Amino acid sequence: MSPIGRPLRRGRWADHQYVSVGSGERTLLVVPGLNDPLCRVADRRWFSLLVATFCGRYATGRRVAMVSRPPGLSEGLTVAEMAAGYERVLEETGPVDVLGLSMGGFVVQHLAATSDQVERAILGLSAYRLGEHGRRVLERWRDLAERERWRPICDEAGTMVAGGLKRPFVRGAVNLYGAFASLSPVDREDFLVSTDACLAFDGTDVLTRIDAPTLVIGGGDDPFFTEGGYRKTAASIDDGRLAIIPDVGHEAVLDRKRAFDRAITRFLRYTG
Repeated sequence: MSPIGRPLRRGRWADHQYVSVGSGERTLLVVPGLNDPLCRVADRRWFSLLVATFCGRYATGRRVAMVSRPPGLSEGLTVAEMAAGYERVLEETGPVDVLGLSMGGFVVQHLAATSDQVERAILGLSAYRLGEHGRRVLERWRDLAERERWRPICDEAGTMVAGGLKRPFVRGAVNLYGAFASLSPVDREDFLVSTDACLAFDGTDVLTRIDAPTLVIGGGDDPFFTEGGYRKTAASIDDGRLAIIPDVGHEAVLDRKRAFDRAITRFLRYTG
């Protein structure tokens, strides 16, 4: 049983680990961000419970599943090739709505452009490419990962997803994550592959091929993406919608949880 009182299920679709909660006629598939290779959704029971808690935010009347990328990513793997792996997942799940978080939004852009199984798409904290500050952050993290210095990456990532009163609690979760995440060499390589794919990604041409209704949601002060980047992303999609949460960055998913979730649930309720 998950912390939200719903049964938690763990399994694999097309070699991709998943954790899911809820049930219903519709499925929301969540694609996680850059740090996914450090601890995939079903690697640790405690982490699966955290994933289930997040998924439970959207599980009323639907199944919500967060789906990791598979281990052993090939050197030079692109975001488009990662999305092709998720297409195989959709062959098993059938039609879905998709929510991509940060780097996961890059994957979702390609997935929504190529798969007729995507009914609606949400780019959560994700634009068509990284901003310049975001590029510098990832370049720094890549250098740290090369030297297997994971704690500074986890620490900085933790400060980016929580502020104010929530920060001490998130710091404790980050310490737990850093202490128990699997840090084997293959995970190191998968993180490097993912970072390189992020740095190389530009979805400018991809966005024009997305037919599904798509919500772009982000914080106006995001360290990885500019507000202008969010606006350009939504404007480039034929049926694109935009939700900017002011005066907040990547921590919008926690510190502005009500605004973040309200925008997503309204989009899911009134489109498609």
